[in-house]
Amino acid sequence: MTENSYREFSEANPDAVILVDAAGRINFANRRVEAMLGYSPGELLGQSPDLLLPERYRSSHAGHMARFMNDPTPRMMGAGLSLAARRKDGSEFRSEISLSPYLSAEGQVVIVAVREVTGSPTRDVLETENSDLRDLLQIARHDAARLLKEAGIDATEQEGAKRLQRLLLDETHHRMKNMLATVLAITSQSLRSAATLEEANAAISSRLAALGRAQDLLLKANEAGAILTELVAAAVEPFESDVMPRFVVPFAAIEIGPEAVLPLTLSLNELCTNAVKYGALSNAKGCVEIISMADELSQLFSLTWTESGGPPVIAPTRRGFGTRLLGALAKQLHGEVTVRYDPEGIVYRLDSPLSMLRASPAHQRSVSSSL
Repeated sequence: MTENSYREFSEANPDAVILVDAAGRINFANRRVEAMLGYSPGELLGQSPDLLLPERYRSSHAGHMARFMNDPTPRMMGAGLSLAARRKDGSEFRSEISLSPYLSAEGQVVIVAVREVTGSPTRDVLETENSDLRDLLQIARHDAARLLKEAGIDATEQEGAKRLQRLLLDETHHRMKNMLATVLAITSQSLRSAATLEEANAAISSRLAALGRAQDLLLKANEAGAILTELVAAAVEPFESDVMPRFVVPFAAIEIGPEAVLPLTLSLNELCTNAVKYGALSNAKGCVEIISMADELSQLFSLTWTESGGPPVIAPTRRGFGTRLLGALAKQLHGEVTVRYDPEGIVYRLDSPLSMLRASPAHQRSVSSSL
């Protein structure tokens, strides 16, 4: 096919088609890009294709392109990447993107075809996240190999180093899969139980922000353990008042393991959110007392959340997602939750084996697999 024939074929294509050269720049775009993306073909010449992607995808897109260039075989529509594309005005739409190699007179180029799609995004989101996970694991492998080489590890040590590398990669893979599953569950359940999109957006944003705070604490816990009082302070800090303290948190020098960080942080975030909407934090005078105890004799841990000063409490008539979430998070610690709807304020109590609060990730997984 000649260059002119190819361009004529591209103009007849119902998809938006661009050519990306070896330098990673667009050197051709058909007229369909203007109708779909808002850019005239001339505006895209010399630009990076990242311009057509939301900012959150651009870092992972570099990995996708690198994998394609290492193995430049066509990826047909529906078997390639499922992403969101970004129009010139900043709006986004779900799209399918196919990549195909093409040997032009100037050398190897990539043909990128973009098609707008409709339907349920769940499968597409999982495919994108799985692709990102593969990229991260591949980067981790390269980094580990480079560090071993720089450290000068000889052949007799390499086998042990490889086993350590495999262990680290397995742990990374395990944590990331759990995190993606958690995000998907939180998102779907929040959307299902919300009355409006605004309410769903606020619930999802709050819960995902709590996940971020939990990851910060998790990094610290992996290095030197974490003190429960520090975790509680970090979890409630976004809900604290600059005018009058709303939380009473007596110091408790209880050390917790990495696997307890996420369920405890999310539980506290859920309690804070409910208190802001309906309980002690919904007015200017209410407060919350959070007391935690570790009984070394009975090997039991307890955390009690007590609200006061808020509006009179009315027990709910049905069990909502927040209540189910608190129960599910307690189960991760093999614990039990009780909630009392006293007129003067809600009282939440979590009881869990002390061993689960302090357990290492490997220990908790072995315990879970034996049940």
